[in-house]
Amino acid sequence: MRTKRADSSSPMSSPATRHTWLRTPTLSPKSCSGRCSESSRGIWTSSSPCTTTTRDASIRRVSSLARIVRYVTMPEVDGITVTEVDNGVVTEPRSDRERLGQIEHPTTGIITGVRRVPVPTGEPTIESYVVEREDFTPFTDGNSMPHDEGGAAFSEAAARTAAYGEAIERYCGCVYREDAFRTAAFDELTEPALDPTAVVNFSAQQRAAMANGTDLCGTDDELSWVSGIDLQSGTTTQIPAQLVYLSYPPSADPFIRNPISTGLAAGSSRAMAIDNGLAECIERDAFMIHYLTETELPVIDLETAPPRIRRLSDRVTGQGLELTVVDATTDLGVPVAIAVLVDREHRPAVTVAAAAGADAEAVLEDALAEVVQTRLSTVHRLSSTTRSPDEVVDSEIDSFADRALLWSEHDRIADLDFWLESDRTTTFNAFAPDESTGLNLVEAVTEAGYDVYAVDVTTRDIESLAVTVQRVIVPRLQPLYLLERLRYFGGDRLATVPVEMGYRDTPLGENELNTVPHPFP
Repeated sequence: MRTKRADSSSPMSSPATRHTWLRTPTLSPKSCSGRCSESSRGIWTSSSPCTTTTRDASIRRVSSLARIVRYVTMPEVDGITVTEVDNGVVTEPRSDRERLGQIEHPTTGIITGVRRVPVPTGEPTIESYVVEREDFTPFTDGNSMPHDEGGAAFSEAAARTAAYGEAIERYCGCVYREDAFRTAAFDELTEPALDPTAVVNFSAQQRAAMANGTDLCGTDDELSWVSGIDLQSGTTTQIPAQLVYLSYPPSADPFIRNPISTGLAAGSSRAMAIDNGLAECIERDAFMIHYLTETELPVIDLETAPPRIRRLSDRVTGQGLELTVVDATTDLGVPVAIAVLVDREHRPAVTVAAAAGADAEAVLEDALAEVVQTRLSTVHRLSSTTRSPDEVVDSEIDSFADRALLWSEHDRIADLDFWLESDRTTTFNAFAPDESTGLNLVEAVTEAGYDVYAVDVTTRDIESLAVTVQRVIVPRLQPLYLLERLRYFGGDRLATVPVEMGYRDTPLGENELNTVPHPFP
């Protein structure tokens, strides 16, 4: 990965969002100029993008909900415990759900309500919630975004926490002000920066087929930049803003990638949020590689899994659905599971989800919860549309609604036979990493030769809850795409990973890749 090297004699001359976990610059409220930072007794060591207007509005909103809090570091755990102080009485540390619940209020909250989604008769039981949230358009220079965040899990508390977390991620990942960015071409920057042409998107063959007027980003094109951290070296690195903010208008800068939520994650600590975001990057890289190459993956024998996974599997299949979970782990060595639900009697016929992480049991549970949630969402969509799958034009697919409708038909089941009918099998123990090695996701990816960056997008109001939101970017992993007209066949991982994993003897050519629109939600 080519990056600009630091030039200590040429500091940035215009305001930019600074993020550092080594020192804590402190700005007074009146001195805010696109940078805000607060030491919070030495715990928070990053600054978040905002302007004074956005910051003050955010503080007013949370102040109407929350009492005074102080932050206490817990050396024995990876995270922060929030302890409430009221009239000198210190209460017990609050749960994640209680802390995150502070953002819910019918008139002043980021979330104005949380609604439990009932499970239709005949469907797997799961706890599912959707949030109703405030329109944050006044707080951002980005595009307006739909209000459809939600979360699901096999317990009520976990599902509500997931719903809160999803809303927080989208909120922080969409709120920004343009005057907090540095504007320059990559070639003009003297400090370390991510080369926009090194970010995997289109292949040379795809580029050659594009119209001459296609506005793809070059190193001499002017971009907006935000500061992030190179997670291997710890160096502050400039990152194109269009790769960071979900609401960033695609037409604002020359094209690198279309906005997508991959790598945007919340956590009670920076490390947790980065792990969550990186796991999503790894999960989607694996899915796209194995789907586009139609790689026959090992089916995990869930009878060899821990008791809880077996019970959850029985719950999922108890209504006549067929469940297949395949081991999609790549050369990175991080467990990745892809779950496929097949319904041969009703629609949707096919539902797919995936999960990744260091804890194999948690990965399987997350994949099961995600595939059930996706199915229930699709059931709802199908019940509220009069469209026919025949109306979906493959090349025009640009939404989950289109993909769900396409894959709702039973004729589509055969399109996943390379997983559903796989002759390869594996066990839970073979799927799980060696616990003695203490798998670290950042190390796993960087030691494989891939750069990893993180941008802290936590807003001041969310920071006050002892929650951080990070956007993790791994430029050379295979990216998920949602628009069929913008399929990404670039990079080398589509060719190398199936061979390196022993699934293919020779790499597939680009013209041999799967042409059926993928089913990933």
